[in-house]
Amino acid sequence: MRRSILARLLLPSTLACALVPALANARPTDSMLALDNVHIVEAEHNRVTAPSCVRVQGDRITGITPAGDAACRRGARTVDLQGRYLMPGLIDMHAHLTLGPLEIKRERGQAVMQALPDDDIAEHNARRLVAFGVTTVRNPGGDLEAASRYKARLAAGELVGPEAFNAGPVINNADLAGLSTAAHSAEAMEQVVRAQVEAGADWIKLYTGLSPELLQAGIDAAHGHGRLAVAHLESIAWTDALAMGLDGIVHLMPLSPDLLTAEQRAAWQATARGGTYSFFEWWEHFDPDGPQADRVVAAYEQHRPVFDATLVAFHAAFVQDQDNPYKDDARRYAHPRLLAHWNEWFTFAIGWEAGDFERARAVWPKVQRMAVRLHATDARMTLGTDMSNPWIAPGISLHRELQLLSEAGVPTAQLLLAATRNAADALGASERLGRVAPGFNADLLVLDANPLDDIRHTRGIHAVVLDGALLTTDALNRLKGE
Repeated sequence: MRRSILARLLLPSTLACALVPALANARPTDSMLALDNVHIVEAEHNRVTAPSCVRVQGDRITGITPAGDAACRRGARTVDLQGRYLMPGLIDMHAHLTLGPLEIKRERGQAVMQALPDDDIAEHNARRLVAFGVTTVRNPGGDLEAASRYKARLAAGELVGPEAFNAGPVINNADLAGLSTAAHSAEAMEQVVRAQVEAGADWIKLYTGLSPELLQAGIDAAHGHGRLAVAHLESIAWTDALAMGLDGIVHLMPLSPDLLTAEQRAAWQATARGGTYSFFEWWEHFDPDGPQADRVVAAYEQHRPVFDATLVAFHAAFVQDQDNPYKDDARRYAHPRLLAHWNEWFTFAIGWEAGDFERARAVWPKVQRMAVRLHATDARMTLGTDMSNPWIAPGISLHRELQLLSEAGVPTAQLLLAATRNAADALGASERLGRVAPGFNADLLVLDANPLDDIRHTRGIHAVVLDGALLTTDALNRLKGE
């Protein structure tokens, strides 16, 4: 359980002065809060409740009764929400919370890449995530010591931020300081996985450079240590990886030659340039309604992987040659070091020319169609943004992911479940996160309009309840840096 964020609020002085009044009466451990006259969004039933009163004590919901109920309000700080809408806090399943910029340094005459953690970036991201209603994240790859420092500061009340579930450095065929650890044999894989688990890893993240044999070794090692294995895959087909027992997949970029017909594969490989050009070149040959796509859908139905599409990360690259909302978001909310890095050189579209962007945008309907087909399965669909990668700003990017999937045709209720209940289930925290119910964490989002009517209403945030603390507009704006 996280301690009160008032315990040691060591934020920058101007922010601390602004937040303390907003939190002072809401967050002592024996505090009671009554959120009265509010409709609870029940996405699983595609409806909202009659006006209700939600009672919070400490960091837990303790009761839900009809609006105006005297017992709900008794002894509590009562806030009349005037018919607004209440839902669980959002969960970003792909947020590299502590990741610093990808940099190149000279070492013994050779260029070496690194992506070292940055505690200042972590704190910056954490505040803005909360400001946009994100109360929990999965960090799917990063430095575990930095993750531990973040958890300790959060528990001590030294910063405002979401709860984090962490994977260690991704396990790949090469080292990259701060982000990737190499494993070249099954024995090495077991050692790396064991070390990560001992260092506090909640998940094991496997990466694109692994052979099928090493991917299998990573899955087996993760399971042997009681952890789930998630992977970013390209050459290995998703269908094959799921048959190996893989628990989760990230990014709607299959990119495997084995998911193309022989004719499609030959046509793709005849002109393929590799690298991020594959983000659109592969899709030019893949049919999201063809038999190979049917194989993927069937595998999702059978194995029910945890999946986050991160459409926002790829769409931001596809429109990078134009002025676009992603750049506006990044200028307002991304950490200055990351923003400078993206402006200077690092993007997913390095080397792309005008014709490449046109080709990328032309395949976008195929990506959308595959997203709809996967979200229609019984897989454990969640939402993620790939935060801290190019043009992905903390917090607001999750709302853009919701909108992209909605525009693709995924039903609104399914999206809300993916961002809350499904994600909590995938994290193994379904007994306390992702629902508005007695006994659950008081991590909540108060909206001005019903999100079931329009997914864009998730952006109309009236207040956030974080660990039982009510954060209203002024506090949220200061967390955004506004």
